[in-house]
Amino acid sequence: CAFKCSHAVVNGEGVDVVKDPITDPGKKSKKGRLTLEVLGGAWVTVTEGRGDPSKDKLVPVFRNGSLLQEYSFAEIRERA
Repeated sequence: CAFKCSHAVVNGEGVDVVKDPITDPGKKSKKGRLTLEVLGGAWVTVTEGRGDPSKDKLVPVFRNGSLLQEYSFAEIRERA
């Protein structure tokens, strides 16, 4: 699993971040604030801040080096 930056706050202003390598268009990343939602029974990543935060299945686990949520290995396997 890899995590990539897709949105940053610079001098108090939100900025979308995207990787779009010229040599490999297949590696283009998703940009902007992302939500992971279930739409019509399918998991969908909604990009560029167009998602509904109340439907977002992603939850913060770490913030600024602090652990916000702790899950046991059994809990993680149960969701897989």
